[in-house]
Amino acid sequence: MLETCLRLTCLLNDLSAGRITAPEAERVLGPLHHVHDADEALGLGEPDPIASVPIRRPLARVAHSASPETLWGLYPVAPGRLAGLRGPAAVNQEAMVAGAAVVCHSSTPDGIPVGTAWIPTPVGPAVQWQIRRGAPPLPPPTAPEAGQQLRAVMARVAADLGRLDTVAGRRPEALAPTLGRGHRHSDQVLLDLAWTMFAAADAGLESASQMLTAHGSQVRETSLRRLRDAALGALAAASSWPRNS
Repeated sequence: MLETCLRLTCLLNDLSAGRITAPEAERVLGPLHHVHDADEALGLGEPDPIASVPIRRPLARVAHSASPETLWGLYPVAPGRLAGLRGPAAVNQEAMVAGAAVVCHSSTPDGIPVGTAWIPTPVGPAVQWQIRRGAPPLPPPTAPEAGQQLRAVMARVAADLGRLDTVAGRRPEALAPTLGRGHRHSDQVLLDLAWTMFAAADAGLESASQMLTAHGSQVRETSLRRLRDAALGALAAASSWPRNS
């Protein structure tokens, strides 16, 4: 769901800035996306505890409230890592199950409420989005901050793993998504690096080295988790701060 959330983040930011239309955004996402807005966070009409609507309707609602001050962020979460989400507990838990949420982190007083969250649930080949009223989140890190942090962690992890004297695994082929129209080239460069590091850390965590001691295995796992967290922060930063002016 991480890539799907990243794509939606870019599309919502482009819609909010008037760079694309709701039909264009729907074509990018595909037809198998539906939305359930039981909290009436987007004001789609009479809430229904069961029914969902095609995604073009909430996309059109976002486009109707377009403002350069409205910004959507990618919030990748994991146990012990809320990534800036500030509740309520039910929203945090749903995001934790999904692995990520797309949340409005900046808006105007009469625009989309800050804290409005899109949380995905896969349903076979389709995606059901739950729209929730969340508390205003902490803003995602900026690209310069997250890029500096990621490169510092990469250097530290390389040094820590180098001292274990193990054979390095193959770096997985990981092609990052393309960011939306409002992003700088430097944002895409950071996304490409973070996507590769995230895939490498995930692949390393899924495999175990049989040649390490218990201490060495712990050092390796801790280092890879640190790299994964830094990569997630960089993914959020690269996708959450387009130029809207």
